[in-house]
Amino acid sequence: MKRVLFFISILLIAVVGLAACGTQEAPLETVVVTQIVQGTPETVVVTQIVSEVVVVTPTPEPPAEGAVTVVRVGTGDSGEGLAPHQQIIQAFEDANPEIILQLEPVAGRDYYARLLTQLAAKAAPDIMQVGDDAVPSFVEKGAFLPLEEGSFDPSIYLPGLLEPGQVDGVQYLLPKDYTPLGVYYNKKLFDAAGVAYPQEGWTWEDMLATAQALTKDEDGDGNPEVWGIQLPASWTTGFEYWVAAAGGRLISEDGKSFVGYMDSPEVIRAVQFYADLYNKHKVAPPPADLNQWGGGNAEFGNGQAAMRLFGRWPQSGFKDNPNIDLGVAPPPQDAVRANVLFWGGFGVASTTEVAEETFKFLNFYTGEPGSQVWKDWALPPVQSVAESSGLAADPIEGVWISELNHLVPRAYLFTPYWNETADPALRKALETVLLDPTADVTAVMQQAAQEAQAALDKLLQ
Repeated sequence: MKRVLFFISILLIAVVGLAACGTQEAPLETVVVTQIVQGTPETVVVTQIVSEVVVVTPTPEPPAEGAVTVVRVGTGDSGEGLAPHQQIIQAFEDANPEIILQLEPVAGRDYYARLLTQLAAKAAPDIMQVGDDAVPSFVEKGAFLPLEEGSFDPSIYLPGLLEPGQVDGVQYLLPKDYTPLGVYYNKKLFDAAGVAYPQEGWTWEDMLATAQALTKDEDGDGNPEVWGIQLPASWTTGFEYWVAAAGGRLISEDGKSFVGYMDSPEVIRAVQFYADLYNKHKVAPPPADLNQWGGGNAEFGNGQAAMRLFGRWPQSGFKDNPNIDLGVAPPPQDAVRANVLFWGGFGVASTTEVAEETFKFLNFYTGEPGSQVWKDWALPPVQSVAESSGLAADPIEGVWISELNHLVPRAYLFTPYWNETADPALRKALETVLLDPTADVTAVMQQAAQEAQAALDKLLQ
């Protein structure tokens, strides 16, 4: 600072000296001096009397480097799953050098708890990734900014992929990745048994007949060497497909009633048919571990089950599995041709202080540039990418994408309290009918509906 003041003093003396040679009235003039203090420009403004119009133009200093905005990106992905995020981030930063993206992965079950803690402290990432059934509860807590009309292009997405990110018709999140349900089948086992592959339009009865034809108990010990179909046990979200296909629903449209829905004739039919595949027809292996997702069974991967009803998540491993010659078919229909969607998306945190830059990256992340990366890791949400990549016409990937035309809304869309009310009641009911072949399905579902209703009424008080 002393050097700056010295410089100003010399400048004033010089100007006054020049003024002594003229006769004009002395006007006021402001001199701006800039210095660098610890790398930061500091401006000193000096007002002085100048007796003569003399313009002194100092050599301009180079402009300071432009400001950079940091946008934080939260994700529950980990390990190899971070690679597509990093690839998309690099492409965006290359095109937008004024924005730096900071990826913040949090693996494990505490991801949502951590996000909520950060939101309460106003320290959440600017972009947050959440799964479908967490959307209503996060929106209810004010976690996300609404996406205003014109801030994104809804026409670019495949059918059914925007609705999971909406609450009360307002869009809060855009799609990252997704999967409906499908039926994997092992062509090796079908060919060995001389059984036709599943086709579009097949029914529950067709599936049962196919599973019976493929179940092989050569030694008659009651433990087949080959099972007809591996099912996901008491996985409640997967079971919503069976309910929808039977023409039922688990909750009322207004989100206030489980009684009359969870215990309806359609839901009871779905539960009975599902339980019979295990206990009456014995075409599905018993659950290996009900504490594991989907029952913990491994028969399809071991070449000991001819079919498996599940999402797309394990498909890459099945393609590389020497026990399997893979095919994928739509789930069979009953009263309704139906499927359900499992979805993850990104939204802008309500606590962000860099909304403009964050919305800009969100559109890149979930738009065509991001989909060009996601297509190598998952199903792309953008229709033009699904088509130009050939995935929509692929005999396997095309099945998953076509199933988006048959989606029905999942129950969580009608209440933010699904996970605290009906989900545990439905899981308990499914476990009961799977483990006890003598269970009265009607009575079990009536009890489940009552338990779910009591829990919901308490929360709605």
